[in-house]
Amino acid sequence: MSHLRGSIKKIDEALSLKWIKLNKITYIDCKGNERFWESASRTTKKGDTDGVDILATVKKDGKKYLIVVVQYRVPVDNLVIEFPAGLVDNDENFVNSAIRELKEETGYRTTPDKVLLTSPILPLECGMSCANARMVVIDLEETICEEQELEGSENIDIFYLPMDNLFNELEELRKKLNCVVSVQLYTFALGLNFNNFLK
Repeated sequence: MSHLRGSIKKIDEALSLKWIKLNKITYIDCKGNERFWESASRTTKKGDTDGVDILATVKKDGKKYLIVVVQYRVPVDNLVIEFPAGLVDNDENFVNSAIRELKEETGYRTTPDKVLLTSPILPLECGMSCANARMVVIDLEETICEEQELEGSENIDIFYLPMDNLFNELEELRKKLNCVVSVQLYTFALGLNFNNFLK
């Protein structure tokens, strides 16, 4: 697919704030034409990964549940149901970031040996930003839940959604809270239920 590939010629910083900067990118498209693109990026990025989304399951009363969180997200001015997630700090590796963020947002402690899967780098909104994340899949034990360790600006509620009826339970929660669902979580739930729509 090399015939589709372009290349970046230069990146000019148009505006830089504490957490985000706006760039004007000069690039060469796949036909050799010079073009321009506006893009946002994080100022906090240290390595190749901006953040982590944590797909954490726990067994309660003999059933598997997915742990989701709900918090107010300022850019969309709404509550959002999403995976526990967060940014990779400083020189931290992304698995350790996932373990730390899971403890902070949900109270669940875990260790790297409980990580079942990690994804490659995944772009989050590649038409507007170079921001990316990795998915980290973790299987938890019910007995390791403690109190959340939220930062001062964070207010997060935790919900448990049964894996065997995830899509419908997610839709019910969305309607009950009159909120929105992150694209990562909605796509995951939709994928699990997709064959049911084809019957």
